[in-house]
Amino acid sequence: MRRRLFLLFLPSIYAPVSVANEALWNCVQSKDSKEWVCVGEKKTANKAATATIPDHTEPAKDVQPEAVENTQPTVAEPISIESGSVSAENAAPEPDAPKLPDSTKADKDIRQVSVESKPVAQLPVDPDSKKLIQTESNRPGWSCDANTADKNWDCKLAGTDPKGQAKIIETYEPGISLLTPAFDHNEEQTFSNLKSQLKYDPWLNCTAPSGRPPDFVPEKDLRNVSPLDINSDYAEIFDNEIYSYVGNVEMTRADQRSVSNKASYDTISETLDLQGSVYYSEDELALHSESASLNLASDQARLRNSLFISPSTPLRGRAKTIYKESRSLTRYKGVAYTSCRPGNQDWVVHAAELKLNKTTGQGAAKNAWLEFKGTPVFYSPYLSFPIDDRRLSGFLAPSFGNTQRGGFRLETPYYWNIAPDFDATLRPKYLSNRGAVLGGGFRYLTEMTRGTTDLEFMPNDSLLNKSRYLAGLKNATQFSPHISSNFDLNYVSDKDYFSDLGSALSTSTYNSYLVSQANLGYANKGVSLTGHVDNYQSIDKAITDEGLPYRRLPQVNLNLNHAFDFMPLNTSMDVEYVHFQHDSIINGQRANVKPSVSFPLQTASAFLTPKLSLQHTQYALNNPKGGVLASDSMSRTLPIFSADSGLYAEKDVSFFNRSYLHTLEPRLFYLYIPNADQSDIRIFDTALTDFSFNSMFLENRFSGIDRVQDANQLTAALTTRLVDAKSGKEKLKLSVGQIVYFRDREVALPGYQEPLPGFRQAIPGYFQDTDRLSNLVTELNVGLTDHISVSSGVQWNPHLNEVVRHNAGLHYINEPGEIVNLGYRYRKNTVIPISNEFPLDARPYDIIQSDASFHWPVYDDWSVVGRWTYSLLNNSTQESFFGLEKENCCWRFRVIGRRWINSLTLNQNPNIADNPTIVDATGISQTGVFFQIELKGLTGIGEKLDEFFENQIYGYRKPQK
Repeated sequence: MRRRLFLLFLPSIYAPVSVANEALWNCVQSKDSKEWVCVGEKKTANKAATATIPDHTEPAKDVQPEAVENTQPTVAEPISIESGSVSAENAAPEPDAPKLPDSTKADKDIRQVSVESKPVAQLPVDPDSKKLIQTESNRPGWSCDANTADKNWDCKLAGTDPKGQAKIIETYEPGISLLTPAFDHNEEQTFSNLKSQLKYDPWLNCTAPSGRPPDFVPEKDLRNVSPLDINSDYAEIFDNEIYSYVGNVEMTRADQRSVSNKASYDTISETLDLQGSVYYSEDELALHSESASLNLASDQARLRNSLFISPSTPLRGRAKTIYKESRSLTRYKGVAYTSCRPGNQDWVVHAAELKLNKTTGQGAAKNAWLEFKGTPVFYSPYLSFPIDDRRLSGFLAPSFGNTQRGGFRLETPYYWNIAPDFDATLRPKYLSNRGAVLGGGFRYLTEMTRGTTDLEFMPNDSLLNKSRYLAGLKNATQFSPHISSNFDLNYVSDKDYFSDLGSALSTSTYNSYLVSQANLGYANKGVSLTGHVDNYQSIDKAITDEGLPYRRLPQVNLNLNHAFDFMPLNTSMDVEYVHFQHDSIINGQRANVKPSVSFPLQTASAFLTPKLSLQHTQYALNNPKGGVLASDSMSRTLPIFSADSGLYAEKDVSFFNRSYLHTLEPRLFYLYIPNADQSDIRIFDTALTDFSFNSMFLENRFSGIDRVQDANQLTAALTTRLVDAKSGKEKLKLSVGQIVYFRDREVALPGYQEPLPGFRQAIPGYFQDTDRLSNLVTELNVGLTDHISVSSGVQWNPHLNEVVRHNAGLHYINEPGEIVNLGYRYRKNTVIPISNEFPLDARPYDIIQSDASFHWPVYDDWSVVGRWTYSLLNNSTQESFFGLEKENCCWRFRVIGRRWINSLTLNQNPNIADNPTIVDATGISQTGVFFQIELKGLTGIGEKLDEFFENQIYGYRKPQK
């Protein structure tokens, strides 16, 4: 008889079942077939019989149905498998050990259960029963075998006929390999079966930049309140202590499902034995084993010849034996695992013995070795590694590359876990052209402070025959919810340190200064107070000591603001004090006070904000070289009035059978500032703001306080948008604006009339801004489709009657990894005058560039990646890189060649007394080759090219780990 038992609520998935009236059954074992034949009482043979589950220590007395409602079982921790990486810093998550069902001791109360019996010979498919986990013998559909003699097919149907529906059949053909495949064809087929039992394919989006398992509702929290459904061909109870199930034993509860040929449970020792093609699956694990023995009381287990899949990692593997010593300690024999999808065995890790300890968070492996593409590439007699987020000392993955200046570079870092709040990384590095570099970093983390220290020292540069060094210190401290401090201190031994000894991937553009700064601040509602100091070190040969920015030692800012609830009135005050220091030119102190009051008036479709400010600035100067100053004290006081206003109108429109929201947003901004003579005020930290659509609504066209513009002007602008009514995405945005000047602008920077400090060359000429209209600015962004977008900006100068600025970009972004960007940039010099040294046709300050970047799959997981920035004015490449990428679910390979400019060489100009100038500095290009290989879920070596691609290619997102 095949019996179906339905348990309403049990403490464990494998709970014993007891028949209430054993006299109803008469069972005899056949001597030939060794099968049990049971005969029930005729009057109840085909009817539901009531049975009870007794306590395992005492026989059941009276059965009370109400006992089910009062059951409060406790569930033990599930058993799990974990493995780890040989990497100390970036330990790879390993497959969870076979999570066996929740276990507790049998309940002390009595439950009622229904038993349905059917003749054994029928074995019909119950349409209401749950689907059985597929095994080799019961997989539904057609199975065919070819006869080697006559090549005919012997086909048999299991289950319903698929009626010719097309289905892709997975095949497992090993490629070129020096070793026997780690998993044979049958094991790969079993992995495929295990994968089919999961709620999602763990390897479905494994190569996408945002690849992660799809969202689903887990059911593991429902185990305690879900019924247990047990199906088997035969069930036996011996002495009310041992429960035995034989033939297609299927157990299901919530997300847990298991199938085995046999299952038995001993209520005295609380031991559960599963035998014969054991399949088990849940939300976080799927496994197959030939046998499993579980001691639910001591949380111990033993499994043999197990295959497992951990979908969250994802990892899959095999172990000959698994010993669960306790809830926290597990030992394995004959382990092999990989993160490759079923059918792919590009890399596999093998270990003779493996021990995982959850209490210490560490794992250890003996005789571990790695094979890649069927070739052994690494062996270690002993490995120790972390199995969770706790840190563990050890060597990290090495990185290497090749640059023109440094030569071949090899770095082998070692991680030292000093204490829970302190650690260090030693980074010895070797450059074939220059020698060895000793480097390292120290990190600390306390309750309110975190920081890092970096040091590098080259005892002797073989090319320069001198020592070189770098030092850096970063710290962030939160003293209280309102008080914090930050500092970032940096210093290098010489200006060429980064270009000679750096990896050239940390930054994409060349920096002229190395900045050190620190601040201490207080912030609360309506008030903020900040103290700041900074220093600059030149790492650009074309910039002399006089060209360095001023040090601010210190700068103090106080900002106060308050909004009144009973009326539309906002008040604020900005106070600043700065002490500017420089070794070569005039020093000074500056104090600035700017109180303001505004009246924000706003409705749903309009706004008007008049604002009145008064700005007072006081200076005190001194000359560090002892020179006589024309005036050591000066001040300036100016009123500022502005009025910002705008309207908002919207309308529903329809194009090509799609609904959109169309908006019109006109805006007017008026600004008035009287003219004041500021020619005697020193320039400390002020420059001209780059002109753009947003800058037309600023109160000052200068970025600093040393100049306050004179203004009587009106900005008129219009913005229109098209927003998809269904998705809410902005499909089009067009902005047009222009400034109307009612008088000439007389306030200018002195650099246009006298030498710029620090560059040893006078740029003669004077540029007076007398135009009545500013550049007409137009910005356009269009989302043509979900994958194609266009961005463009144009500035037309009415005085020159020509376009002086233009940029355009075309972006195609499609997942996974299909990215193409095309860009063009044109900028005509209209600010810095052309001198006699550089006539009009020389165009030394113009920019005409094209920019193309891409990441595109080409064939069989191979992709090309690159970027090319080209100067159409100088007919030269500014920066470029090109490379190849191979990525699938289990490993990633990248290699790129890059050409870039990160240093300058000064040329001699005989027209200016043989002195070098910034214009006569020629950029020096470098070339380099960079390499990365990563075995997903294990470790990687080489440069971190993900971050480099993210900075260089618009739309690229580095994959999730």
